Amino acid sequence: MTEAASKKLEEKLKQFEENTTTDENTITSAVKPYIPDGRKRNLILDEERFEDTFLKCLICRETYDEGDKLPKMLPCHHTFCLDCLRQMFRVEGEYRQTLTSAFRSMPVAVKISCPTCREGLIASEAEIRRLPNDHTVLELVSFVKRIGKQDVPYCDKHQMQPLNFFCEPCMAPVCCDCTVIDHKERNGHMVINLEEAMEKYSPTLDVTLGDIAKQKKAMEEKRQALVKGFDNVEQIQRELAVQIRQTFDRIRDAVDARERELFELSEHQIERKQNSLKDIMKQVTDREAVLDQHREKLEQAKERKDLVHMFELNEAAKDTLAVEVDIPVTKPSDDFSVSFQFNSRQETSIRQTITNFGDVTFKFE
Repeated sequence: MTEAASKKLEEKLKQFEENTTTDENTITSAVKPYIPDGRKRNLILDEERFEDTFLKCLICRETYDEGDKLPKMLPCHHTFCLDCLRQMFRVEGEYRQTLTSAFRSMPVAVKISCPTCREGLIASEAEIRRLPNDHTVLELVSFVKRIGKQDVPYCDKHQMQPLNFFCEPCMAPVCCDCTVIDHKERNGHMVINLEEAMEKYSPTLDVTLGDIAKQKKAMEEKRQALVKGFDNVEQIQRELAVQIRQTFDRIRDAVDARERELFELSEHQIERKQNSLKDIMKQVTDREAVLDQHREKLEQAKERKDLVHMFELNEAAKDTLAVEVDIPVTKPSDDFSVSFQFNSRQETSIRQTITNFGDVTFKFE
């Protein structure tokens, strides 16, 4: 055993010796019966104190079990866990080794003293393991594990008094001391056993529980209806969105179609006017070419002073000038400007119609 473990065990033993007297005084208080006059006997059990007193090793303060913490009974009938007894054996053996050089190894048997009554026991480690088990402690440990710990309601005024009675006029649970102090029968208080009160008032609670169950069922049905209502509203929202989108898609398609139609109409009219201007331009260009030819020939004949050809060319030019060309321009100030105007006379009314177009109505049931 290490030095630290030895010191730890020595401290536990010292603490145990200091608390031995206190523990002996508290053993009787761990389980305290009280017997009310003329009433059912009850057992007040402080479970924490009961476990500390009977189900835990008084050295290490750990709960007994069927392993290393197996409760072992010494010849003096005091019980400690196997682990603590083995540590006591090792500490005592190591101490004996330090006293004389005769013990080169751990002695086979040493004397250990009971931490409670100081009665001595000479035994080997194997004999310590063979000490009888405290079956009473084992049965108590098994019993506590099996039933578990229960929360017992205690009286706020009287310490460690369980609420085992019920005052009917006050409609409140009371303890045994309350029945002789604050809830005396001669003062008009009717006190019955808590079990009797449960049997008497349970039917009333059952009626209330039944009403709660009925209302809970009704609320469940309403909740299911509301869930369906939510689903229905979401479905309506999706359908309305589709209808609105489709309606305005059709309106947009109609507006786009009318826009294309007007564009095509305007392009057609512009093309007609352009073709008309091209025809007039061709007439003007052809006339200019003929006039240029006559001018060039006359100028050449004049330069050569060829009188014979001059008069012939002059007559030909006059004949050309005598032919009228149908060009719709009578004076230099005339032009061929075109005036087009888009008539949007219904725009205001259409926009107003679109602004007020459509409506969504709801009918709540």
